[in-house]
Amino acid sequence: MIDRRLLTHFHWPLFLTVLFLITCGFVNLYSSTYTIKISQSNNITSWCSPIFLKQLVWMILGFVAMIGATFFDYRRLQTIAPVLYMVGIFLLALVLVAGEESHGAVRWLKIGPIQVQPSEFEKIFLIIAVAAWGASDRVKLYPSLWQIGVFILIILPPFLLIFLEPDLGTAMILLITSCTTLFCLGIRWRIILAMIVVGVLISYPLWHYGLKEYQRDRIRTAIDPDRDPQKRGYHIRQARIAIGSGMLWGKGYLQGTQSKLRFLPERHTDFAFAVWTEEWGFAGGSVLLFLFGLLIYFCFQISFLAKDRFGSLLVIGLSANIAWETIINIGMVLGFFPVVGVPLPFISYGGSALLRCLISIGLIQNVSMRRFGFRK
Repeated sequence: MIDRRLLTHFHWPLFLTVLFLITCGFVNLYSSTYTIKISQSNNITSWCSPIFLKQLVWMILGFVAMIGATFFDYRRLQTIAPVLYMVGIFLLALVLVAGEESHGAVRWLKIGPIQVQPSEFEKIFLIIAVAAWGASDRVKLYPSLWQIGVFILIILPPFLLIFLEPDLGTAMILLITSCTTLFCLGIRWRIILAMIVVGVLISYPLWHYGLKEYQRDRIRTAIDPDRDPQKRGYHIRQARIAIGSGMLWGKGYLQGTQSKLRFLPERHTDFAFAVWTEEWGFAGGSVLLFLFGLLIYFCFQISFLAKDRFGSLLVIGLSANIAWETIINIGMVLGFFPVVGVPLPFISYGGSALLRCLISIGLIQNVSMRRFGFRK
């Protein structure tokens, strides 16, 4: 039987904000995959694009998973965190051995008629592992250098396996999300300075031997989009044209010329924000940013109210993951960051990403609902 106090502490503002974001995502996905041929058909299966219908199925699965993630006791995750961590490592290794290749990268596993991206779920597994590490009795506030060494050993294997796929964007998201949790534990200035020095020392070999040529080109293009406007800089230039042409109120729904005339590449995935701002303008873009800001505010509010350290670190990790993906995706579309294939949460097309985001929200609700019951 479900404890009524759990339902009393269900965070409805967070749920409604997510619902608004998902609605915006589907409105945008319909527009970015809309064609005249589809609009002239009376058949429901061709009225919507296959991509739209597929995302609809993932959303239903996502809501079922979110409900499941909401109603079990999240404290059990601290006990099984090592098991989940090993499952994540196994799946990432399996991708490198038996994964499906697409656009020169091996990131997906084919399970029957569907494809899943294990690196999306590894984000949750690693967040749980880092939260369990941070909440253990051995780790105190302001971790020592030795404890930080253990933290690095935890995040290094999944980082390297995803980097080898290659998927630099997801690998970087894992790194900065985990580091956000570490910083919330408190970290001394001398350790920060040591990390900066190490980062500077490895940057040269990483640039020359760790990155592929196309990855270096993406970084160069982010610094100077005009250096190769017809190839490497094409995505960013078209995205900027789409955003700028939307002006204050936008061109109107289904009226975006950059997306409808297919000038804008990856318009339903990485560059979904450009489609949205072209059709809804600066005002619509601001509304979307406001919703994301509200979502992150509610999540961090829940982390402060959590009654145990594991719950607090878990929410910090999950919400930091959504926050960093939002910042990097929008920064990427605006040309501030390299194009690294990071989706915009709840907006970009991608079944695994949507499922992972909804599971994250379910776990955050889980911590919120149990904040009254115990104190550790």
